[in-house]
Amino acid sequence: MSGRILDIDHHTGIIETFHQHNGKNVIRKHQNTNAIVDANRRELNNNVDGNWKGDMHKVASIPLIVVDMWREELKARGHSNCDPLSTENRKFLLSKLNSPDWNALRTKQGVI
Repeated sequence: MSGRILDIDHHTGIIETFHQHNGKNVIRKHQNTNAIVDANRRELNNNVDGNWKGDMHKVASIPLIVVDMWREELKARGHSNCDPLSTENRKFLLSKLNSPDWNALRTKQGVI
């Protein structure tokens, strides 16, 4: 993390910084996600039975910085609704959560 700190959200741990790069103003957000990833890993290890019976299952805990990143990805793709957690973007969210690239977010095994 480099640059001048603009904002610190003490509830989420997200820090916004400002710097200039090649004459352009750049604002970046940072969040330490280690605690969330560690908790996800513990929960995943405790849910190894693969039981999908019932109506509701917690399948992931997603850090807010990741939600913001996915929101920007949807915006870049030209989606009118850029909320990755909305029903309209369910296919996008499921593709992310089923991807091996994002398995640190999972709290339950199996395909969603």
